Amino acid sequence: MTLEEARQQSVTIIIACLHEEDTIRECLERTTRAMPHAEILVIHGGTDRTHAIAAEMARTHPNIVPIRNENDQGKGHAIMVGIARATHAVMCQFDADLQFAPEDLPALFLPVLNDAADLTIGSRFMRGADSSQYKFSFLRVVGNWIVNAWTSLMCGQRMTDVTTGSKAWTRAAIAAIDFRDLKFVYEVEIVVRAARLGLRIVQVPVSYHNRQGGVSGH
Repeated sequence: MTLEEARQQSVTIIIACLHEEDTIRECLERTTRAMPHAEILVIHGGTDRTHAIAAEMARTHPNIVPIRNENDQGKGHAIMVGIARATHAVMCQFDADLQFAPEDLPALFLPVLNDAADLTIGSRFMRGADSSQYKFSFLRVVGNWIVNAWTSLMCGQRMTDVTTGSKAWTRAAIAAIDFRDLKFVYEVEIVVRAARLGLRIVQVPVSYHNRQGGVSGH
């Protein structure tokens, strides 16, 4: 399967939001262009206009599905809600703040769709990634290095970006992984559990930008 063929597939994209009214419209516009046949679940646990904007857009983009996460308990919980609501066997998580580019979604899905991976990780730190539009802080760089080094040891293979908000998987893989954390640790938990289960993990380079606004993680 080529990138263009991946772009045309029916998959599920889970977008967990807290307060993303500043970026959700652009995010959804770009996502629907990048993956025109994808089901896009907007899981909103906040109190701003994110859900209202998504609902407005859903009137002309029926693949957009706004979901009020009334019992929001954190980003991990929101992703669980999305997985339970997803109708397709291949899905991904994606942030609404536009730090990651929706245009990279076909490349994120491609290894899974080609049955070359059970889990793909969109990496900001591997060769081919473009982070020229992002200003890293020293503490963030050191923190990411420590987390990735520790996770690599836990997994028995080199991981370059386990905390990325851009990951794709099969339904069978995420069911086997069965992550439990409701907050942020689920990002690492998914990767470690996948490695220990012997699942195929592929890392793909992505572009990364400064946050455009809002709060994707919570």
